[in-house]
Amino acid sequence: MFDKLKDLYNLKRQAGELQRQLAAEKVTGLSVDGSFAVTLNGNHELLSVNISPDINLSQPEVQKNIKEAFNDAQKKLKTLLAERFQDML
Repeated sequence: MFDKLKDLYNLKRQAGELQRQLAAEKVTGLSVDGSFAVTLNGNHELLSVNISPDINLSQPEVQKNIKEAFNDAQKKLKTLLAERFQDML
């Protein structure tokens, strides 16, 4: 029984370490025109949104650019996580 508790403790510790490692990873996605940048960490948390200061777009164009940047960041994050988990297997 103590072996199972020890295994559970080790598994929980490894999961916590993995979560800390993922939080340290960062990816930045860009809109197609490069005027918007979105940065996510490995836990899918939004860290920052950067907009070019000289941008002059309508609200629908701003929304489109943010969506493009976010989707690009998500795609990059999926690739990064797949690479990290591939190494673990």
